[in-house]
Amino acid sequence: MTTIYTTSAALPYQHRQGAAAGLRAELRHLVELGYLLGRRAPDELPDWDTLVVTGPKETTDANGRVWFEYSATVHAHSPAERS
Repeated sequence: MTTIYTTSAALPYQHRQGAAAGLRAELRHLVELGYLLGRRAPDELPDWDTLVVTGPKETTDANGRVWFEYSATVHAHSPAERS
């Protein structure tokens, strides 16, 4: 079984590398949380080769501030599925 994890973030500045690092860390937390909550198999691990980071998408909030939105997705598989 493959599980897909997705997360997003909005930053007040453009910095794709910084956003990617933060999103990768958040995805690691989501995968671990999935295990702790029993929503994934204990041997299921993220396949970082499937990591996709999108953005920035520029948006403006109600106060006129500009934000840069990024999102990331990674697939997690059990070792048997990777072979």
